[in-house]
Amino acid sequence: MRRHPEERRGIPSSQTTIFREHQAKRVRLTRVTIAILITVCACVCLSATAIAQTVPLRPVRSVTELPGTISPSAEQMKGIEHWMRDYTAWRTWAAEWINKREPGMFRGSRERRQRPDPPAPLLAACPVSVEETGVLADACKLLDEWRHDDLATEIIRQQIATARKQKEDDQKTIWWQHIHLDALWPMTQGTSGVVGVLGLHTTVDLTGRVQLFLAPGAILMRVPGPSGNGEWRPATDWGFSYRLADFTMPRIGRPTSLHLNLARVWFLGGNETMPGVSNDTYLAGFSLTFKKVKPH
Repeated sequence: MRRHPEERRGIPSSQTTIFREHQAKRVRLTRVTIAILITVCACVCLSATAIAQTVPLRPVRSVTELPGTISPSAEQMKGIEHWMRDYTAWRTWAAEWINKREPGMFRGSRERRQRPDPPAPLLAACPVSVEETGVLADACKLLDEWRHDDLATEIIRQQIATARKQKEDDQKTIWWQHIHLDALWPMTQGTSGVVGVLGLHTTVDLTGRVQLFLAPGAILMRVPGPSGNGEWRPATDWGFSYRLADFTMPRIGRPTSLHLNLARVWFLGGNETMPGVSNDTYLAGFSLTFKKVKPH
């Protein structure tokens, strides 16, 4: 008869059975303990979730909400829009006249314009969020410019660009800016009653304010006739021009230059002599030239 292995080793069979039972109990106890721990953890997690769901949520402030600002009323918005127009007009004026005198209509210079101050409701309503659009957002941008005086840097930049453009424009002068409109040119000597009534001539720059007739001009003359009555005679002239002043022509608003001219005149047509008029006739008078209006 074969023996059990433990019996062959000298271990009784009853002790082996008891050892196996203890080992089985330990395995069952370990499994029960693990199951209990898993159940407890699950209960704790479910309890925390339930508590979190019952706690009221705090309102989250919008990232675009800016504390301390007051929205203006409809009446206050009218005042803000009025300030925007005034400040924009002043900024346009300052871009051209901030560093120089603005000439008057006829003489002297005009009073300096003062920078308009923003209304109090605008100070209370700004700043606004970056997503804001509309009149109030534009007004706050102008207010920021007003506070930080960004206009000074912008004016310097515009003046540099204007100076460069002016230099280029001076080198590319428009041809019609050299056409002179002549009117009421009397003779430089005698009282013969010879007058240049209306004429045209073109010039070319010599140096500074001095200009030379580019070609003989045309002028309509009023001269005494053989019978003593005045008559019209066409003539041609050639000479020099001197620019006296620059101004803005009233009503039309076009830049204009006033010139003083000295020219010799040759009469055209007719061989009869005119009393008191010599062949060596000189006229002196004023002429006007017009320039291109500068874009704003």
